[in-house]
Amino acid sequence: MGVNFNTGPLDPSHSFSSLLSHGPFVAQIDQSLFIPTPIPHHDTIFNDLDSDHQRGGNNTNDLTAAVNSYKAEWGRPDSVLQPISTDPPRPLFKERKHPVKPMRVRVEDRSKPQPTNKFYGNLMLGDSHAPIWTHPYGLRWDRIGKTQHGLSISHVDDSSKAFGPPVNINVSGQEQTSSKYYLSPFIASMGISATELDERHEMTVGNFGEFSCAVELTPASERALERQEPPTSVLRIPVVRGMAFISSLYKNLTPQFYSNAMIRTMTLDPQPMADGWAKYRFLLENGVTWLLYAKPDRNTDGLLRLEIHGQGQVVATSGRFTGLVQIAKLPVGKEDQTEKVYDQAMGVYSTEGELVVRQKYVFTRDGGYRIDWKLAGDTTKQFIHFTLPHHRDILTDMTMPTALVLSSTTKGKMVAYTGSSWHLSEPHRLPLGFLPENWEKIVSPEQLAAIKTQAMLDIERDFDAETNVTSMYFAGKGLAKLALLCLVIKDVLHETEEVQSRCLDKLKSAFARFMENRQLFPLVYDTVWQGIVTSQGWRHGALSDFGNAWYNDHHYHYGYFMHVGAIIRHLDPEWRSEELTDYVDTLWRDVANTSSEDRYFPRFRAFDWFMGHSWSQGIFVSPDGKDEESTSEDINLYYAMALWGRVSNRPEMDRMGELMLTIARRSIQAYFLMEDDNMNHPRAFVGNKVTGILFENKVDHTTYFSARLECIQGIQMIPATPALPMIRSKVFVRQEWEGILQSRVGDIDDGWKSILMMNYGTLNKAGAWNYFVESEQPVPLDDGMTLTWAMFYVASLSS
Repeated sequence: MGVNFNTGPLDPSHSFSSLLSHGPFVAQIDQSLFIPTPIPHHDTIFNDLDSDHQRGGNNTNDLTAAVNSYKAEWGRPDSVLQPISTDPPRPLFKERKHPVKPMRVRVEDRSKPQPTNKFYGNLMLGDSHAPIWTHPYGLRWDRIGKTQHGLSISHVDDSSKAFGPPVNINVSGQEQTSSKYYLSPFIASMGISATELDERHEMTVGNFGEFSCAVELTPASERALERQEPPTSVLRIPVVRGMAFISSLYKNLTPQFYSNAMIRTMTLDPQPMADGWAKYRFLLENGVTWLLYAKPDRNTDGLLRLEIHGQGQVVATSGRFTGLVQIAKLPVGKEDQTEKVYDQAMGVYSTEGELVVRQKYVFTRDGGYRIDWKLAGDTTKQFIHFTLPHHRDILTDMTMPTALVLSSTTKGKMVAYTGSSWHLSEPHRLPLGFLPENWEKIVSPEQLAAIKTQAMLDIERDFDAETNVTSMYFAGKGLAKLALLCLVIKDVLHETEEVQSRCLDKLKSAFARFMENRQLFPLVYDTVWQGIVTSQGWRHGALSDFGNAWYNDHHYHYGYFMHVGAIIRHLDPEWRSEELTDYVDTLWRDVANTSSEDRYFPRFRAFDWFMGHSWSQGIFVSPDGKDEESTSEDINLYYAMALWGRVSNRPEMDRMGELMLTIARRSIQAYFLMEDDNMNHPRAFVGNKVTGILFENKVDHTTYFSARLECIQGIQMIPATPALPMIRSKVFVRQEWEGILQSRVGDIDDGWKSILMMNYGTLNKAGAWNYFVESEQPVPLDDGMTLTWAMFYVASLSS
């Protein structure tokens, strides 16, 4: 369920209410916004494991026992983020050079693995002028006309978002209309530049991280794309997820600023500020105020003096400048109280974030992860950083909310919190097995008999014909459905060894084709972006196999193969052990490499640790940023990672998969699967129930492959594994079914109906069972499903 901001006033007796009267950072919090009570740090595993002593408030006996057990028994490296391997990919994967090259990357970063699915990808692709989003701000490198040269900054409020055409839907029994899409127009409200940056100036990008990169703007004379030595004149901007200020480091340049919203007034704050700081307020013609703080590094530079040159241009009259400039937007209607927040925080900024996942954090099911924001500037100041709703649900009280709130583009309200170390407590990491929990107590003997009858038919399928296809995606789906068939035959039906071996041998033979890289389009190792991709892209273009060769959808495609590898290892631990391990590990390294010590693959290609989910889009320029479509196939990757770690006896891999799955569940339920009371999307969109394609800047209720309603909703339901019900709550399934799907399902006559009916089993187990078992005509199935698994899955659902 999305975070509900409309919960009314806080209870004065609640411990969190006392924060409302203490200081400007937590004063006058808008009570129409629901800001969860921070989790007491001393009640989490972080307290005992990150400190040499306990703080006030004892943990439970269970937690203390777990801590003692960890200290006594754990002898592994402290960080979970260890390399799976540091060896080059096997010669099995021939090397190829990708036709698309990273653009404008700093010389010192070109020899490192290049990120393909990170939020800043547009800066490295095409002409580098497509925008990126740090949230709440959007940024775009511009060389437009005679004056708009630099880094443009955009932020629009919810009232300025643009909505697509209405669609009639049923919400909680009432006919309503929902917008097909919504987006935030990119408006260059402020722009950072210098008089020396003309239409020929250059941008370079580098210092790539999980949460950040660095942009440098230099005059053309510096030849920054060619030289390794530091430029003599440069404008450097750290680009960090959630940054409260756009912080710009000028070196020997004359500051210049611009606005497409037009500047009504610019005023220098008359109050004297220490250490040479200057503060300006820019009131734009749209009624929005932006703040600009500036401090020179050189005493000889003096106070930064600015002058308006026309409605949209501001130039420094004080000459060349070396120092720090910070820009931020004041929320409309909250200017006075939020300006105090900025005033106390200006001077310090983050250059990057460090992900910390210690073994201690995942040793028990009560754990979490940490993000340490690396600070620069005046670190004695109170650092602030913007949080998303799913962060606020699990942040401990080592950080505290402020009165500063801005809208994100597609994920609800962002609240600035104090504190440079975020402890995010996930108290219940999801435990998952190969089969649904307690299925033995749920599936009846009569159902088992029917499942057995169907399994004996399904085992006759032509495994090779169903998997020897041109697409890695469809091959993965085909192999996965057959692996689940073999799993049922052995672990559910306990069939004879002859029957078990017959199924498993056919599965092994089909899987070996891919493990030996003998499929129709073998995988290759791309030495440019450094990843495992299908060779089909070289022959049939960028969009073949859903763009796999251009790094689209790797977490979808390879998640299926990793799941199959885990099932085979589970059913026959000895089968070609070294080859299987190397193959699955290589796919893991491609899509979710955990360590920068592995120099053959970028770290966490798809997963965004700030957003809490993966991005599907690879090396394509996108005006609305990265996107994600199928959340259920996203979840399938983390599920497969956990199972693979378990069967390969590497508990840290198991726990990493479980942790990522748990984080993704929280994010997906907040932003992708919208219950009726979801407050992270506009009310005009929530009735769609699923986002369709969620971009950084736009949400569009559609898919890349079809506009049919059953496809838009159904792509969020596959594959149906024990992980799926963990993210699709019964409340959500009921609202989606009654509001959208119930009136549609009778008109569907292809495999998408089987997907919807398996999902329907969550609400009406008997009805779904009868559909699959009692239908007079053969049930059309999705190509990733056998009737055996459909029957077992529905039978195993709790009533």
